[in-house]
Amino acid sequence: MRLEIGGMDVYYVDESMDGSALAITALAIPFLRLVDSTWTLVWEDQFSNIRDWRRRARLTSRIPVAKELKGEKLHSGRGRYKDGKHQLTHTEAASAYRALLSDTGFLPDLCLTTVVGTPASFLFGHRSLEALVVALFQRIRRTSVDQNRNGMIFFDQGHGEYRKLYRKSRVYLPTGSRQRDWGQGQLTINLPLDNFTKDANIKESEHSFFIQLADLISHATFLKLKGEQVRLTAWQAATGPSTFYDAIPLRVLNTRASGDPQGMVRL
Repeated sequence: MRLEIGGMDVYYVDESMDGSALAITALAIPFLRLVDSTWTLVWEDQFSNIRDWRRRARLTSRIPVAKELKGEKLHSGRGRYKDGKHQLTHTEAASAYRALLSDTGFLPDLCLTTVVGTPASFLFGHRSLEALVVALFQRIRRTSVDQNRNGMIFFDQGHGEYRKLYRKSRVYLPTGSRQRDWGQGQLTINLPLDNFTKDANIKESEHSFFIQLADLISHATFLKLKGEQVRLTAWQAATGPSTFYDAIPLRVLNTRASGDPQGMVRL
């Protein structure tokens, strides 16, 4: 595999789901770029940006930098996020969640790719969450190829099936055409993840601000879908969690991968 002229991105992936709604998000962070004719590791700059984001959250929402962010816990007011020892009220939790997502303007353009579906979702022989993962691989491959970049992936721990799907997709990743025909009657074509590193990586979210942000975004997307399904509980509906996703700056959403004005690929 050769190094592409556009450099390399690191994709951080996490999901949120229940028995009626599924969401998975990939956050693309620049890792290697050609700067003034010299290959330069730029990941540290991005880490500095997200560390500053956490420091701002400490000042605005009283969430300690060292506290692991989990969308489900934050949204519900659990997890003792206030000063690292007290629970947030539902109203405080909703305000903190929106503030965190609205403050993601430091992220690169088109860096967030999200796929949503249900347990009935089906794609090329895969169902439910696996179908969403395959759809995600298709979109991030297309984005990286369009930008002449290589990629590597980090998944949150606890999903060994992701690694299995990833390994398979590096060899065989069937992809449909928007025109429903690749020519000569072919409805699909194999476009593998062969511009990505040979294996997926597992990262503990506790030790990764980027995985934590992917978790926040996937859960916000999940809540938006639950709102569309009219399946939010009374207390959830009162705090407006289906609008958390809307706080994300539009320019960081990968609308090119979905055709959706809010960057969601829907299965």
